[in-house]
Amino acid sequence: MVCPSGSRCGWWRWVVTFATFGQFFLTLGPLFNFSILFVSLQEDFHSSSALTGWLGSLSLALACIASPLCSLLTHKLSSRTVAILGVIAFCAGLLTTSFVPVPSLGYAFFTFSILTGVGANLATTASLALLLDWFAKANFSRASALAQMGSTFGMLAFSPLLTAFITHYGWRNALRILSGGILVIGIVDGLLLADPPSTEDYARAPDESPGDEKHELESMVPGKQVHDDGCIEGTDDDARDTDDKTTDNEEANISNQGSLKVGDERHFRGRLISALTNPEAWAWHFAAVFSFLGWTFFNTNYANYLDGLDLDSNRIASVIVYFALAELGGKFLIAVIGDRLPFLYLYLLMASCLLGTVVLGFLTIAKTFGVMVLLAVVSGVLRSGVYAAQFTAAAELFHGQYGTNGVMVITLVPSGIGVLISAPLAGAIYDVTGDYVLSLLVIAALFVCASAAYIFIPVRRRINQAVHVV
Repeated sequence: MVCPSGSRCGWWRWVVTFATFGQFFLTLGPLFNFSILFVSLQEDFHSSSALTGWLGSLSLALACIASPLCSLLTHKLSSRTVAILGVIAFCAGLLTTSFVPVPSLGYAFFTFSILTGVGANLATTASLALLLDWFAKANFSRASALAQMGSTFGMLAFSPLLTAFITHYGWRNALRILSGGILVIGIVDGLLLADPPSTEDYARAPDESPGDEKHELESMVPGKQVHDDGCIEGTDDDARDTDDKTTDNEEANISNQGSLKVGDERHFRGRLISALTNPEAWAWHFAAVFSFLGWTFFNTNYANYLDGLDLDSNRIASVIVYFALAELGGKFLIAVIGDRLPFLYLYLLMASCLLGTVVLGFLTIAKTFGVMVLLAVVSGVLRSGVYAAQFTAAAELFHGQYGTNGVMVITLVPSGIGVLISAPLAGAIYDVTGDYVLSLLVIAALFVCASAAYIFIPVRRRINQAVHVV
């Protein structure tokens, strides 16, 4: 889709924003409610908690870890095409899972875990990357925050919907209904993901100015100077320095894109080696694994935990809705005041984990519906601290060293690893002990380890700074 004027480009990019919101809503929303499906699968297949939980854990992990595949495909196809292919793969996973025969749950690792996980990654990563292309000059922080709220809205909407479908039609028919609806809506939504034009009109959209651009890019990486690497390299400011603005603008854009690819290839290996030998990077990796390992419990095992308290399906769905509402409120608050925080985003992640240990402690003794609602609200707010600020914190700490691509890898890969091992760990402990008390205590201990790893980074930097001063 080509914008005929800068005016249209000024508003169509917000259409792309809400189309990206739709991709997150339609794919991650059902995956974040796997804990509801967990109960039905375990009852039907008579499988262990560890094995059943790993279905959802692997799917959510691939939604992060499959990012290199998405990057490869977007080099060959348009981002819109990749996103639509992701929706098709996601729906194919839901549909084929509904035909998995009892007791062959192992087939679901391909039909559900791989297809839905990879499909969700293609749909969300491709659309978010396209969003960055539209907002490379300004307002990307705001646009990405709006788009990523789609996952929480999806968790909120699909919780009662999935519960109602399973109650009235059974889990197999529920997946078939969802696959058909998501396929139609997802493809229509994906068609709105148009590529931004590379024209002079769009380069100077009506609501943008060089000062606004600089301010916005700095707000994306608080306290950091904007570097000429990653997604912000080769802007139209370079093109305006050429002698012929009318004929050389397109050539300048092509040249900048080529320089970006060459620069990425030249520095990728060195940055990878640096990340593997940097103690701060390793501290970040361990902290991300431990924190996501703990918070993923609420996606995969939470409904089964609530079922063990003899809550009926409607009350379980209500608790999950309250959790999603609280997480949504926390994300919105961070989006509004995040750029005004007087401290590093890292401390927000650390506080989320430390306070999370307290909540997990109360979960081990909570029994009533009212108390579970209260703890769900607190847990949702605390988890938003990790889910909404993870990428920003990584950019704040490592963008100058590793660039945009490096920050993406540092953020997504360890997070995916934590998601991958969360459900099997909690499920295995449950199978041995018969309840989730020990699982919650283990997760609380991992939260403490994550907090220690987070605080290691600023402490080490202050020590190094003091040594250099001396």
